[in-house]
Amino acid sequence: MDLVKDDVGKLFYKLLIPSIGGAAVVAAYSFVDTIAIGQGVGPNGTAACAVFLPVFTIADFIGILCGTGGSILYGGSKGSGQTEKANAYFTGSMLLVLLGALIAWVLLFFFQTPLYRLFGADDALLPYVKEYGGMIAAALPSFVLVVCLPPFLNLDGVPNLVLISAVAGAVLNIVGDWLFVFPLDMGMFGAALATVLGSLIQLLIMGGYVLSRRSSYKFVKPYKLTTAFRKTVTYGFGTAFSSLAVIATTFVANNQIMKYADTAALAVYGMLGTVTALLTYIYTGTGQAASPIASSGFGAGKPERYWEAYRLGIRVNLFIGVVITAICMLVPGAITALFIKVTPEVMEIAPVILRIYAVSFLPLGINSFLCVYLQSIMRAEPAAIIAVMRGLIVNCALLCLLPLAFGATGIWTAFAAAEILVAGLALLYLRRIKGVHR
Repeated sequence: MDLVKDDVGKLFYKLLIPSIGGAAVVAAYSFVDTIAIGQGVGPNGTAACAVFLPVFTIADFIGILCGTGGSILYGGSKGSGQTEKANAYFTGSMLLVLLGALIAWVLLFFFQTPLYRLFGADDALLPYVKEYGGMIAAALPSFVLVVCLPPFLNLDGVPNLVLISAVAGAVLNIVGDWLFVFPLDMGMFGAALATVLGSLIQLLIMGGYVLSRRSSYKFVKPYKLTTAFRKTVTYGFGTAFSSLAVIATTFVANNQIMKYADTAALAVYGMLGTVTALLTYIYTGTGQAASPIASSGFGAGKPERYWEAYRLGIRVNLFIGVVITAICMLVPGAITALFIKVTPEVMEIAPVILRIYAVSFLPLGINSFLCVYLQSIMRAEPAAIIAVMRGLIVNCALLCLLPLAFGATGIWTAFAAAEILVAGLALLYLRRIKGVHR
């Protein structure tokens, strides 16, 4: 697979299915857990998943930051023929991800209860969150690494291995969820155990490849390590911050929901958070399919290749967004029943919430893709601006302001309004730079 010379369309679709599949399966861990917990434990369990979601986000942030940033630097150097420099960037990104995982692991181990309180857990929900979170926290480095490695495997021409590892992890997770939560009645702990086992098998498959002789990656003595760290963070920040911002958004949203609504609404938000995470992974997977082509084309000085990758990626995400939004609009009750053991309180509010919130899914695809794509053509600053605006500034501002005028409805409207506004501004920026890079 030659990322500089082969047909862009063929390369993109060769990378697309493994990238989307691998990304979707990683997100499906919490997706499957939410279904199992919602059906086996009930609304309190689903609400606890909403509280715990930022912990997964911390792992995602570290993994995406180092995996995206490191792979973009590697691809650009490799595309310009600098193999030794590419391997130095690879080594630096691996050291950085291990350092980040270790710091997060230690902090989470010692400060679980204060963090869960911060993310919205009350006395009723705290035992559920602790039961689920203890096992996940113990294996946190595994969750970081399985997010970090896929971009490197895509660059090395083995995207199918990403998909194989993800499917193996998903099968183990699904079987474990059914076995541990229902026949063995292990509740939240059982769902967490299944998730950890799935993550570990993924790490074993992908990590085994990277360390094998088949891999093109070589661990070399990194020169200017602090510079490599800085560049990795710079080029990975935009995509990674989209994940990290979920923490701030979840904190604000959880507290606003408890202020303007109730636990039933928080359970619905837990479901929506899981669906949004799944879609974000899929949309970002499209970006990761385009990223190796774009970064290599940029390094080789071939703008026609990275703009073709842009067009293909945007079209795919728009198609996915239209389909998912339509499903949510047409059958919101069925989607709710899939995730949550239905109560009259939940079914009274869920369809309205889901229909309003689903409007955000289409512009979310544009924003998620552009964060990855812009970094791939060395436009790290605008990618970071998009991520900060949609994930923190605009979203949190609207979450605070709109409920003052519209009550609980304003909470769900805020998510859609923020994504639409940022997507419009981002597309205007792309239109401007496209003329420069032709």
